[in-house]
Amino acid sequence: MKSEWKERMAKYNGIFTEPPQNIPTDKVVDGPIIGNGDVGVVLSGPPERQRLWISKTDFWKAKRLYPNGSPCLLGGIDIRIPALANAAYYSEQRLLEAEVASVFRNDGTSVALSYWVSTGENAVIIELSCEGEAVPVEVDLWVQQGNESVTEEGYQDDVAWASRKFNGADLDWTTEGAIVMHCLGGGRSSFLLQPGVKAAIVAYVLTNHNEEDYLLESVRRAGLLDESRIERLRSDHKQWWSRFWAKSGIEIGDDVLEKFWYGSHYIMACCSRNKAFPPGLFGNWITTDDSAWAGDFHLNYNYQAPWWGVYSSNHVELSEPYDTPLLEYMPNGRKYAEQYLGCKGIYYDVGIGPKGLPTALSTTETSKKYEHGHLFLGQKSNAAYCAINMLMRYYYTYDLQYASQKAYPFLLEVADFWEDYLKFEGNRYVIYRDGIHEVPTFTDSHSDEEWLREFEDKNPILSLALIRAVFKGLLEMSRELDLDADRREKWSHILAHISDFPTFERDGKTIFRLTEEGRDWWNDNTLAIQHVWPAGAIGLDSDPKLLEIAKDTITVLNRWTDYNGFPTIFTAAARVGYDPEAILRELRRQCLEHSYPNLFIFFGGGGIECCSGVPSAINEMLIQSHEHVMKLFPAWPRERNASFTNLRAVGAFIVSSELADENVTYVDIISEKGRTCKIVNPWPKEEVVVMEKCGDTHRVIDRQLSGDILSFATEAGKSYFLSSGRQQ
Repeated sequence: MKSEWKERMAKYNGIFTEPPQNIPTDKVVDGPIIGNGDVGVVLSGPPERQRLWISKTDFWKAKRLYPNGSPCLLGGIDIRIPALANAAYYSEQRLLEAEVASVFRNDGTSVALSYWVSTGENAVIIELSCEGEAVPVEVDLWVQQGNESVTEEGYQDDVAWASRKFNGADLDWTTEGAIVMHCLGGGRSSFLLQPGVKAAIVAYVLTNHNEEDYLLESVRRAGLLDESRIERLRSDHKQWWSRFWAKSGIEIGDDVLEKFWYGSHYIMACCSRNKAFPPGLFGNWITTDDSAWAGDFHLNYNYQAPWWGVYSSNHVELSEPYDTPLLEYMPNGRKYAEQYLGCKGIYYDVGIGPKGLPTALSTTETSKKYEHGHLFLGQKSNAAYCAINMLMRYYYTYDLQYASQKAYPFLLEVADFWEDYLKFEGNRYVIYRDGIHEVPTFTDSHSDEEWLREFEDKNPILSLALIRAVFKGLLEMSRELDLDADRREKWSHILAHISDFPTFERDGKTIFRLTEEGRDWWNDNTLAIQHVWPAGAIGLDSDPKLLEIAKDTITVLNRWTDYNGFPTIFTAAARVGYDPEAILRELRRQCLEHSYPNLFIFFGGGGIECCSGVPSAINEMLIQSHEHVMKLFPAWPRERNASFTNLRAVGAFIVSSELADENVTYVDIISEKGRTCKIVNPWPKEEVVVMEKCGDTHRVIDRQLSGDILSFATEAGKSYFLSSGRQQ
């Protein structure tokens, strides 16, 4: 990686000049964070008592009754350095190499600490050095107590270990985990840190989901972590992160927005790489056993949202864990659809967990009376909402193996449900009894019976869009995979006859209504525009009247600051061509006013869901590929220079381009699957040349121009360069 790139990345570091104030917490942590996609570590405490809170994406208590089924805290390490009492606090969360570097100084003493979690192994490394006088260091290993868990601790030679187990008979499955710690070159739990001599504290973290004999294996691996092994791990760690950052990039002339674009990807890379256990609401930085909303997989947007930025940012690999619990839950979904609604297909609760765990079973009398002791919250759309991410991944990659093994089987079950549940009347398909908003069956406290009306919503706007997306995607996948040709007529009929999006008048404008009958408006959230994003029902190629209604809806909503709306409002605005200066101004304001130094953007309604807000919005402003036609800088102010490298476009294309002095200077396209490339002419009224790159030579290839849309055939793995005739 070039030195100037490293210098640029340094601008995006998270800077801490005081100890974190919000740890422990049941929501988003505010301390420096590191992780390898499985193990997560957050730091807290003053210089003289640094605490590492260590958790893991698979450390769950698998108890069914809400809110008992949740990710839990495993344990941590305390580092006590009494000589640092009253020392000045300074820590950097360094994105380039995924480490936290701290320097604490007081009179006569300076201690530097470096923390990182190896990308290749579940090893936590803490390296210490000092200047001035030697300082005593004491280290304690601990695990969280209580919550029906069993804990043990001990030593094997100089290696300390502590374990925590959830293995009660009332659990769906057992979770057991251990942290094993070793002080290199020192005693079991204390050593003297000498000036000019680096010391290290190493830990290894495994659960029974990694290894059957996780404790013995943790002890063995910790014993292998000597100085040379750490150096090899560090080298691999740096290379992994260097490759990660090289996958894509943006330069938009705004350090704040760039910082949170890169920071959002950093957070996702730190918490989303365990293919069997995706992160819950708050990632893998768990500091309590009582996370808000059980910290589970909430399916009415929270679970889906974190990944909405990774597809277009060319970090599709971070979405690998996403599908696992959704596919594991299908047997439950089939049972609920048949038992409770008399339908085929799948019907999902609002919250689920890994390995088929139902986390949304309830003891409220209301849930028992109206929802069979579940928390469906009146909504039928959860499974269809889950399909949106699968469709995004498919369209951006055209990975047919992924489609056939994961996406298509899931979408078929969703389609089975809606084919049964939809009512065809008056030459259109209608949805009955599907709440646009959560119906509060989670409580028995209701002031009157008005809340029951929420069960009766007709044609909720989001469900109408999700159904469109599912059947449209199924039609394309079935053709690509040559499957279920006999069902396409029905799917096409549903697409052609699904009810229109409801509208009404408010503040002198025609805007989208939440339902056709039932709730028309809600005083917070962004349900009125989620059919635009992420459901993808409206874009720049849509009917101009729909675009106008969409823009007016965004204006009337004015939900730039919203408890739940951050992952959707900005990208929806970009998708329909809303005022780009307003989008950038408000997006920047949210980053400054609703963020922590660790680059988490946080509103009250969730955690890692906000990681998609900046990337998806900025990417959508720089390049759109709605309906398989690329548009460069479609929602970007022409007078603002900007460039992007290796963003993904629908059709499995990887695109780089630049806007300078109000003109597109170049377009580079890599075709992964050899599909026909369609792009709105970046140089209107000018001749466009398309060249195929063949090593160091370029070959002009044929292209067609229909109106303002340029199209040309591609070959898989080939690169293409577009230029205007005057650039030749």
